[in-house]
Amino acid sequence: MGEWKRVVPQQELAERVISAVVCVGAPLAIVVVVLLAPSQVISWSVIVSALLVVGGFVVLAWRSARAGVHFGSRGVLLYYTTRRSEVIPWNEVARFEACTVRLANLPVDGAAVYLVGPLGDLRETPIKQSVGPVWDGMAYSSRADVMLSSKEFSAVADELNAAARTFSAGLSK
Repeated sequence: MGEWKRVVPQQELAERVISAVVCVGAPLAIVVVVLLAPSQVISWSVIVSALLVVGGFVVLAWRSARAGVHFGSRGVLLYYTTRRSEVIPWNEVARFEACTVRLANLPVDGAAVYLVGPLGDLRETPIKQSVGPVWDGMAYSSRADVMLSSKEFSAVADELNAAARTFSAGLSK
């Protein structure tokens, strides 16, 4: 993601470590098992199935390590774990705001950071406030996005707004 700068969360080291462990360790483990097991025990269909399952986990781990809000010359990249990422051009970005999470347009416990457009339209970012393990599992289970503690979450919208002002000022020069 050369042209994009991650703003939230700042986890470049975690991204590198997770990526290395998952992308190298998982396929290596499968190769070791295949080489050590007798040929009569493991069939090719089992090997292919294992590679597909491990491949899915590798992709999920890779995407979750990179999830967050990124800034670039083309706009704001909202990088999600389980759904398609989107680029919002700078002219469609007014500010960032922490709001109550909306599921099916109904407010529920929990909070998320939303990107607010010039006409007031809201786009949910992958940044959520952790409410507790039970709630996080139910409310965010289909999202698997960036979960921040209450302490970290309280300042994240201000950080994003400040970074957006700085970044877009640097682009206009």
